[in-house]
Amino acid sequence: MPANAQIRVLFLLLAASALGAQQLPEEVLLLSRVRRHVTEELTRLPDVSCLETVQRENREPRGKLHALDTVRLEVLTNGTDELYASPGDRKFSHNPPIQWVGSGAMGTGFFGLYLKTAFLNSNALFSWKGDEDIGGRPFARWDFRIPLQGSGQTFNLVEGSGHVSLSGSFWADRATLDVVRLRMQAGDIPPSLPLDSAGWTIDYAPTTIAAGKTVLLPQSADFQMVWLSGQLAHNAMSFTQCRAFEAETTIRFDDQDAVDATPAFSASAIDDTLRALPAGIKLTVQLNTRITGQLSVGGLIEGVIANDAIANKQVVIPAGSVVRGRIRRLESNADPTPFSTVAIEYTEVIVHGIRYRFDADLLFLDPSSGAERALTFSQHRDNFDTLQPANIEHQEKISATDIPGVATFFVRGSALNLPSGFKTEWMTHALSKSGKAAH
Repeated sequence: MPANAQIRVLFLLLAASALGAQQLPEEVLLLSRVRRHVTEELTRLPDVSCLETVQRENREPRGKLHALDTVRLEVLTNGTDELYASPGDRKFSHNPPIQWVGSGAMGTGFFGLYLKTAFLNSNALFSWKGDEDIGGRPFARWDFRIPLQGSGQTFNLVEGSGHVSLSGSFWADRATLDVVRLRMQAGDIPPSLPLDSAGWTIDYAPTTIAAGKTVLLPQSADFQMVWLSGQLAHNAMSFTQCRAFEAETTIRFDDQDAVDATPAFSASAIDDTLRALPAGIKLTVQLNTRITGQLSVGGLIEGVIANDAIANKQVVIPAGSVVRGRIRRLESNADPTPFSTVAIEYTEVIVHGIRYRFDADLLFLDPSSGAERALTFSQHRDNFDTLQPANIEHQEKISATDIPGVATFFVRGSALNLPSGFKTEWMTHALSKSGKAAH
């Protein structure tokens, strides 16, 4: 075929392809764009380390749900595999995190594994469900199903193990194409696996892990298993203080014979220079960033230490030291009354040019700006008891969950406007070697 004829044929094929794409339903084209975007995000995901806080609950058969413990672990991932260590340690291992606690249930694989399973799996079947509201914003939703033969999902329990199929839903931002939530549940549970149900939900957001480097990472996850006996295990997980390690690091995810070796991080590795603060130091942080509803989750924030931080009668962190972080949560709520849910995460404090990891628990936040750690609402409900008043007042309360380095609070009203100068008070904390929170 002559060269000019080949060019004409190629042009006709491209035109036909473009015409076919225009005739496809909008949700099919959007799904294709979301899957391509997620693939690119996973491809460029560097080695990332995050502090994982797990609040565990348990319910024995015919018993009541009760708090079991709080576990904190350092998780290092390349998006495909995960390594674990005690917080602040540098001896990462493939050993599952259940070995840090000895009993109960611990979910794993929440960084990139489930995104790959849902989006890069050729066996996945998708169905469009329309737009749904999450945190006051509309997101595109799809349901999906991955059959038993293609799921690759295995549960290993003391009582037995087995493969399961997967089904679930995901929600994506039409503008950025980012996945904001992924929900999955196990199906086709075999007789060898004594489970009635198992499911998990992961919330994602763009996360700045180094200067000029933002990637899509999980912010929180919720995992629950119910045994045939009625026993229930629940994990509520939060991921904070995430940072990147550059290619200079010699961590090997594929070397099974060396999983207990201490990874050799180079001196030039990004964010590996963060030092630990002593425990028991009280820090007052004044936010310099104005928080409004027009900002986005993942946006950078900055503040300063308001007062000298004292330890052993010495100033260890002088007033004016810069504190940096990001917006972790920003939701608009209308029911039962208009209010906003806000979470700001501080990740580092800079003292005389040295960067320290902001590892502290929230003690107090300034209520003068309208911020509240708990909200109480009064609602009137109809009362059908003829001997009592026609309606009764019902009190409803919502509270924020404490996460290291994160201040979660509520602001009443339909328009969020938290001015700069907002103050929070923190206490740096210590951890036991097991990774359990020391109280």
